[in-house]
Amino acid sequence: MGRKRKEVLAERKALEDYYYSCKLETPEEVAKLFEVYTKLIWVYHQAGLVYDYYCDETVIRHEGGGKMTGGVDVTEIHTIPAFAPFPQNDSHFLDIFCVGSPEEGYRFGQMTANEGVYSSKGATLAGRGDDSVFHREDKVNFCQCCVQKVEGRWVIKDEWLGYGEEVTRRQRANSQPFYETVLGDLQAKDVCTETEGGAEE
Repeated sequence: MGRKRKEVLAERKALEDYYYSCKLETPEEVAKLFEVYTKLIWVYHQAGLVYDYYCDETVIRHEGGGKMTGGVDVTEIHTIPAFAPFPQNDSHFLDIFCVGSPEEGYRFGQMTANEGVYSSKGATLAGRGDDSVFHREDKVNFCQCCVQKVEGRWVIKDEWLGYGEEVTRRQRANSQPFYETVLGDLQAKDVCTETEGGAEE
């Protein structure tokens, strides 16, 4: 059985307390902030926080050449669609470092690993998951960000992501088509047909 409710709420509150009080005055604070930020979004599913640091000027470059621009892209293309298939995702920080200053801005890099379940109750463009378990050693994610002030607000201006897309592709290759999991075997279902005298009994 999972963690108890009080334990989960206490951890979330501790993360939120740091998140909302951090002033980004030192590289160490920035590193801690973005570790907390990542957990609040990916473990506690607070997708709206994306808009705090991802702005219209944000450019994210993906492994394989993809690109997202602005907070809306990051939220609607990258973040929210990942919640349904991976509702039990846990994000572990392997390393994070940061350099810079309040005057010049910051650059930080991080390595994370996720573990959880590819849920059969969630949905992706590939279909429904197969309830397979993935472990933190299965895939390591890399991320590097430039954090600068824009009109007096700290934002992520540039980000580079390496999320193990080939591992994800192989995982989703086991997805089940929606019609098989939602509607069942269509050919085996009894279908009510119309006759000249009305509906069949």
